Amino acid sequence: MIDNFQMTFHHIGKPVPLENIKDNKDTKYSPLFDMYSLDMKNDLSLPIELHAFGENSSLDVRIQKEPHVAFKVNDIESALDGKEIVMPLYQPFAGYRCAMVIINKQLIELIETTLSESEIWGDGIFKDSILYPKGKHVLDESAKK
Repeated sequence: MIDNFQMTFHHIGKPVPLENIKDNKDTKYSPLFDMYSLDMKNDLSLPIELHAFGENSSLDVRIQKEPHVAFKVNDIESALDGKEIVMPLYQPFAGYRCAMVIINKQLIELIETTLSESEIWGDGIFKDSILYPKGKHVLDESAKK
């Protein structure tokens, strides 16, 4: 790790059955990972991302079944050095890079970003991204059946 390494809490991710989130108008669909997501806050105002996965999801089975904790870091390459990587580093949209690792048998998402929290959790940033190419609030119609 680098001498001035910084890490701050960002969110909790939790896999749920699709039935739990499919009817919410704010659920979004990612064809890249065959993944449905719903952003919310818990009773302590901590950001939570609920995720459900389709049968064609390419993500590691641990990501599909186990909760994760996400942290923002100031140097993601250093943070990934020597770790067991379960989701390789990628950039889902401009100004935001992330990856997932296992540390002490716990899934950890690492995020390096220049974006503000309102940009990350807001609606506009997802438009035309590789993660949600149709925009944030477009749920795959087949999931609603």
